[in-house]
Amino acid sequence: MREELAKQTPNINPDITDGVAGRPSELEFELSHAISMMLARAVDMNAVLQAILDGLLHVVPYDAAGIFLIGEDKKIIESQVVRGYQLEKLQRVRQKVDEGILGWVIAHAQSINVDDVRTVPHYISARSQTLSELVVPIILEDEVIGCINLEADRLSAFKDVNQRILHNLASHAAVAVDRARNHAQVIFARQFERELQIARRIQIALLPGKAPQIPGYDFAGLNVPSQEVGGDYYDFIPITKNDLGLVIADVAGKGIPAGMVMAGLRAALRTRVETTFLMNNVISGVNHFLYDSTGSEAFVTAYYGVLDTSRHRISYINAGHDYPILLSKTGEIKELDRGGPLLGVIKDARYEMGFVDLEPGSILLMYTDGIVEAGAAEGMEFGKDRLIDMLKNLAHESAMVIAREIEKHATEHAPNSNELDDRTVIVVKRL
Repeated sequence: MREELAKQTPNINPDITDGVAGRPSELEFELSHAISMMLARAVDMNAVLQAILDGLLHVVPYDAAGIFLIGEDKKIIESQVVRGYQLEKLQRVRQKVDEGILGWVIAHAQSINVDDVRTVPHYISARSQTLSELVVPIILEDEVIGCINLEADRLSAFKDVNQRILHNLASHAAVAVDRARNHAQVIFARQFERELQIARRIQIALLPGKAPQIPGYDFAGLNVPSQEVGGDYYDFIPITKNDLGLVIADVAGKGIPAGMVMAGLRAALRTRVETTFLMNNVISGVNHFLYDSTGSEAFVTAYYGVLDTSRHRISYINAGHDYPILLSKTGEIKELDRGGPLLGVIKDARYEMGFVDLEPGSILLMYTDGIVEAGAAEGMEFGKDRLIDMLKNLAHESAMVIAREIEKHATEHAPNSNELDDRTVIVVKRL
């Protein structure tokens, strides 16, 4: 591209580049057309900016030049492409937005043509030979994003027509920068979407593929994240022939950070379940792990129970989680509230173990706060009372129907789906 541009703009006498009566010269038209063609073919930003400086040399002769952009912090002007500076001095072609001639042009959104830089008190020298300088702002959507700078080793080197040419090229530079930024955002969005899809597939793989099949019981679990990746977790963990681990947890926050903590929680919990049968040791170990490996804002609420299917008894510890609800065949309600504080906040937290028997016809419901708090942002929380009423009305249904209906009604209860949190439900029915 740059070679094509060079062919279109051969060396000519600089005296004839001013056009007639201030009108654009033929060479100026050719340069503008060539750069427009490059932009139309979606050339990357640096290629266009390099071509602008290369072609500009044939229209407005200079001894040093640079295209500068404001950094992301909005405080530093950094060189994007340069010509004519010594390599060891390139670091000096970088300055604060409120310093030097470049800073003045950017701050005031006005061009400046300095006939003698020695007369400018705030001039910052990057070349000892420079005597005159021309700088015009690069403006994108009424915002100054940088500037084009030309330097010459002679006094009064730049004319008004040169300033006009530079303004025209600055508009091309603005288009190139805008396209590059938009392209980068599109690429980032596509890459982020792919990574989210991968993360979601991994997270789904970490959740149970199917519910346990144990005579005399009906199990179901479902998880609906508010984003592609969520912070809710549930699990069925085979421990012995007669013992089944039941886990439900809620990591503070949403999205990928919560999902990463969730994955760490699962690994830490399963590792400890495999090495010890003592529930207090399991929960205390997971609490230590989270305390040591996450910040204080990454706390977790969790319920861990072990169902002895031969005795039909659940031993459990509730670590700051919403109390699971046990509905008896006669309609009585019991909440599983024994345990201790949430995980990851108090390093040496103590936990109390609770016990509950599952009588024939009883149902144990575990859930995360995304269920009961659905609609809270609009002042109409789904709430525990509504949850209990639904459980009673659905008691004759299968465990999966109960889980799905509860999640469905909680979701429909929230008029604004963007306010929904991750939603997870586990149902255990003793037949």
